[in-house]
Amino acid sequence: MDKTLVHSTLEPCEDVDFTFPINFNCEEHIVYVRCRPHLKDFLERVSGLFEIIIFTASQSIYAEQLLNVLDPKRKIFRHRVYRESCVYVEGNYLKDLTVLGRDLAHVIIIDNSPQVCLYDLLPKTKLIFS
Repeated sequence: MDKTLVHSTLEPCEDVDFTFPINFNCEEHIVYVRCRPHLKDFLERVSGLFEIIIFTASQSIYAEQLLNVLDPKRKIFRHRVYRESCVYVEGNYLKDLTVLGRDLAHVIIIDNSPQVCLYDLLPKTKLIFS
């Protein structure tokens, strides 16, 4: 989600597409978000062709708010999976794709990290790194 669909930061910056507040460690912060060019058009088009599931290693308290702005009617992202479903291995949150309940031979992963998921599942999936 981060770096593939949007770039977000807690640092104030110009030309953001939107902001939202988040409470983290008992403090309120403002998240500044820039979307990839043509993101909304892309998501609307792709969601008509495929089931889109967001599986992010981000914490749900942040990711849920971000996704609610990108897809307020929950029509684009059919399912949302967060860090709580990841496996923590050697300092990385790895995505256990079995929680999707899908045939992994029909799953395409778009992610910015080669440490995206549990390695024994990789031969069954298609990977695209951006």
